[in-house]
Amino acid sequence: MQTYKSNQLFKIIILVLLVVSLSMNGFLMYQYFQPKTTSTTTNGSVVQTVVTDVKSDLTEVVKDAKASSVGIAVYENNKLSGSGSGVVYLVEGSTVYVITNHHVIEDAKSIEVIYPNNESVKATLVGSDKYGDIALLKMTVDFEVEAFKLGDSDLLDPGETVLAVGSPLGIEYAGTVTQGIVSATNRTISVDLTNNGQDDWDMNVIQTDAAINPGNSGGALVNAVGELVGITSMKYSSESVEGMGFALPINDAVKLVKEILETGKVSRPSLGVSGVSLSAYSSYELYLYRIQSNLSQGIYVVNVQSGSAASTGGIQSGDVITEFDGVEIDTYKTFLTQLYTKRPGDTVNVKINRDGSIKTVQVTLGST
Repeated sequence: MQTYKSNQLFKIIILVLLVVSLSMNGFLMYQYFQPKTTSTTTNGSVVQTVVTDVKSDLTEVVKDAKASSVGIAVYENNKLSGSGSGVVYLVEGSTVYVITNHHVIEDAKSIEVIYPNNESVKATLVGSDKYGDIALLKMTVDFEVEAFKLGDSDLLDPGETVLAVGSPLGIEYAGTVTQGIVSATNRTISVDLTNNGQDDWDMNVIQTDAAINPGNSGGALVNAVGELVGITSMKYSSESVEGMGFALPINDAVKLVKEILETGKVSRPSLGVSGVSLSAYSSYELYLYRIQSNLSQGIYVVNVQSGSAASTGGIQSGDVITEFDGVEIDTYKTFLTQLYTKRPGDTVNVKINRDGSIKTVQVTLGST
C-alpha cells in the first residue's frame, strides 16, 4: 500500500514538472519571436519596447478599394487642365469601364486614367449626365484590373462607417483614404448647374464627415465591408464649416450608368423652352432685360425651339409658365424638378399666362 502511494506521488510530481517545463518553453518561444526594440537610458538601464503588427478588417477593405480606384487626368489643348478620381465599374476581358463625375470631364478634350500600378491609359467618353453628375469612361488595358463590388446605398444608416478613396489635390496623392461616418442618407442639396448664380437643381446625396477634398470628385465611398455605396461628388468649403462631404448614392448612379451603357446617353424629357425665373430678378432687372410681366413668380419663356414639344403645343415667347402638370411653378428649379419626374413621350398640362390671360395647353414631351 505504501509503495502504491509513493508511485502516485511520483507521477504527480513528474506531471507538475512537465507542465511547468512546457509553460516556460512556450513563454521563451513567444519572447523569441515577438518583434521588439531596445534602448538604453542615461543611467544604463535597458528599456524594451514591444512592436506588434496590428491588422484589422479595414486593412483588407482599404487594400481592395485602392486596387479598384483610379485617378482621372483631363487635358485641354494638350495641357493638363484638371484631375479627379474614378472607380472601376465593369471589366469585360481587356475592356474596362470607369465611373466618374460629369463635372470632372465636362470640358475635356482628352482623358487619361491612371491605375494603381501607375499605368496611364487613354479613355473614351461613353456618355455623361449633367443632372446626375455621372460620366462613364471606356478603355482597353493589357494588365489585370478588378472591379468594385457594388453595395446597396438604400441599406445605409446614419452612423455607419464609410471610407472615401480618391486623389485629392492631384494624381500624386492617388489612393488617399479617409474615414468617417454616414451623417444622412437622403440629403437634398441645391446646386447651380448653369453658373448663373441661381440654384437650378436639387441633388439627392449621402452626407458624410469623411474628408473629401478637391480631386476626390468621382471617387469611391465604400462601407465597412468594402462595397461601393457612393460616388464622392462635392463638399461644403468654408472657414466655419467642417466635415460636410457628399456622395451620389450608388443605386442612383448605376441606373444612369446602365442607360449610358445601352444608349450612350441619359434620355431626359424636353419641353423645348429657354426661360428665366421671375422670382430671381427685381422689377428693375426685368425692365432692363426687356421682360414685360406683372407677375412675381413663374418661368418667363425667352425662346421656344422650333419643332419642340412647346412649339407643337402652342407655347410662345413671352408666355409665363405658372403651373406644370398640376404643380405650381415658382422658380426654375421647381420647373426642372417637375419636368424630370416625367419621361420622354409623356403628355402633360402646362398652364401659362399670356398678357394676363390664363390658358392651359397640352404638351407631349420630347427627348434630350
